[in-house]
Amino acid sequence: MLLVCKLCAVRLSNMNASNKITLTIVLIFTAVFSLLAVAMFYQARADISEEGEAALQLAETLAKADLDSETLTGILQNSRHLTVIEHPEHSDQLPLTGSLEKWLAPPPASTTIQAASGEPITVVANSAAEFDEISATLANVFFIFVMALLLTLFTLRYAVNTRLKPLAELCQGLDSIQSGQFRLSAASTDIAEIHRLIEHYNKLISSLASKETQVAGLRQRLSALQENERRLLARELHDNLGQLITGITVQTYMLEQQKQNPDFIIKACATIQQQCDAVHQGMKDLTNQLYPVFLNKLGLTTSIAQMIQTWQDIHQIEVNWLPDAATLASNLNRDTQIYRITQEIFNNIAKHSHATEVTIGLTTTHDQLTLFVRDNGRGFNLQQSKAAGLGLESMHERASLLGGTLKLDTHAKGTTVTLVAPLQPQDDLHYEYSDR
Repeated sequence: MLLVCKLCAVRLSNMNASNKITLTIVLIFTAVFSLLAVAMFYQARADISEEGEAALQLAETLAKADLDSETLTGILQNSRHLTVIEHPEHSDQLPLTGSLEKWLAPPPASTTIQAASGEPITVVANSAAEFDEISATLANVFFIFVMALLLTLFTLRYAVNTRLKPLAELCQGLDSIQSGQFRLSAASTDIAEIHRLIEHYNKLISSLASKETQVAGLRQRLSALQENERRLLARELHDNLGQLITGITVQTYMLEQQKQNPDFIIKACATIQQQCDAVHQGMKDLTNQLYPVFLNKLGLTTSIAQMIQTWQDIHQIEVNWLPDAATLASNLNRDTQIYRITQEIFNNIAKHSHATEVTIGLTTTHDQLTLFVRDNGRGFNLQQSKAAGLGLESMHERASLLGGTLKLDTHAKGTTVTLVAPLQPQDDLHYEYSDR
């Protein structure tokens, strides 16, 4: 039994809305018909009893009319609710009843009356006629219920299938989202609840399609940026480090040729030493551009301070550094993202702002960190900048990876960038993703 119940529950859970509504209507009609049938059963029993008692009272009344036996018997036999028993000891003279009539009707009542001649007449209440009327009524009610049920089911299935068509389209659209297609929109409907659902779905589709377009554009720009970085790296290696190594090679060759000239050897060794130092510094600068390895040793505050000092020396722009996080605990994931965001902000200031003064602050509370950078430049159009390059997108992405927010406030008198992030990043995997 438990297994059957579980199977029924599974089948019900897999039914679509139309079949569930149909099953519900059938169950409601069945319950109503069953209740009505029970009520009619008890009412029929009561009616049969009342009719039998009334018929017997009529027989007793006729017996008081001083009618002879033949006349009284004829009158009683013409009544459809009475049966005259000439020989009561013979049970085969009782009114015949079927099994359904025996179940529905109470046991037949009887009485014995006397004609004017004193002859006794046994009369039994006959419920056959009443039972025929009740059977006909039940058949009519059952027919009406069946026709009403069929008409209701047909109307409901037509209405439900028509009204639920937008939901079917909505499900088809949701299935298409799983395959990466965001172009299938659902038709509107006059049902308020479904209409609101479709509106939200269409907005979701529009947003996903827009995001897909943005992601495709970002992929293209990211690919171009990677190729550009490779070209810059190759040029740096060739033009700077490659030339230095070539110079060292030439100097060693000259040493071989001038090994009898002490002054030349001393001068060549000094030159080689300078070139080796330049190679070392070039490798260090190149490594720091690719990945800030010094963050592990110096920490975020000191690393930003050194980056600011180098930037200030190169661009000759005054920078006010207001750190309030000297005791900030090291976290490589968080520190790398914040350092890269700061780098991007200062690169944008150098390229676009025409600022003469920059103020940067780093503050912490018990659970969050705030970085702000403010310049007195000419500002920029935020919407055009979002569409133009990866700078702002990358900063927002890094802030999101930290579980924080990045806010830009720009106007004609300058720009302020504010980063608010938790002290503990959301996931260590963010670091691996962001610096690939």
